Amino acid sequence: MLTDEWYTASSLFKGNLCVLATSIVCTVISFFSPYWLQSYPTAKLPRPKFTHLGLWHACFDGFHDRGHQYEVKFYGCRHVLLEEYDIIRSELSKPFFVATQFFFTLCFVGMLLSAGMVLMYLLCIDEYYRVKVLRWIGVDLVISAICGTIALIIFGALGDGRDFMPDWEQNYLSWSFGLGFVGVFLMYLVAALFIVEARIMQRKEIARETLPQYAMEKRV
Repeated sequence: MLTDEWYTASSLFKGNLCVLATSIVCTVISFFSPYWLQSYPTAKLPRPKFTHLGLWHACFDGFHDRGHQYEVKFYGCRHVLLEEYDIIRSELSKPFFVATQFFFTLCFVGMLLSAGMVLMYLLCIDEYYRVKVLRWIGVDLVISAICGTIALIIFGALGDGRDFMPDWEQNYLSWSFGLGFVGVFLMYLVAALFIVEARIMQRKEIARETLPQYAMEKRV
C-alpha cells in the first residue's frame, strides 16, 4: 500500500516528503545535541569553565556557582534537569532558556505530529479526506515553525549574553542552533508546499466532478 501510494504520488508530493525528511533530521539533531552555545578557548582563557550547552545537556570543566557558596565543581556533560545541577539551577535555567526549551519542544512535537499524518496519508487515509489531511499537515507545520522561530529568536538574542554562562565574551551560538534554524526554515517551506499540493488536488477533484456534468449538458 505504501509503495503504491509513493509511485502514484505527484512529483511535488515526493519533493515535499524529501524536504520534510531533511527538516526532521535537522530538528531532531538540534533538539538533542548539546551545541546550541559553545565556548572557545583563547590565549587569555585557555580552559573555559563552561564548554558547551544544548537544550537538555550542559557541559562544564570545573564550573562552580557564582556566589561560591558551595565547594562543588562540575565536570563533563549532564542532563540539565538532574539533581546534581540543583546548586546552579538559578544560573542554568534562566527564564529565557526555559522559554526556549518550551517553544522548541512544541516545535518538535508538532513536527512529529506532521510525520504521523504523512504516514496516515500514505497508509490508510480514504480518498475523500486526502485534501483535508494535506491541509492539516501544512497548518501543523506552520504552527510548529512559528514555535521554533520564537525559540530561536529568544535564544539568539539572549543565549550568548553576559547574564547567562560565564566568560560570555568567548561564548558563541554553535552548530546545533544553526541546524535548528535550517530545520525551522524548511518547515515553513514544506508547509507552503503541502498547502499548494492540497490546492492542486482539490482543483483536480473539482474538475473530475464537473467534467461528467459538462459532457451530459453538451449531449442534451
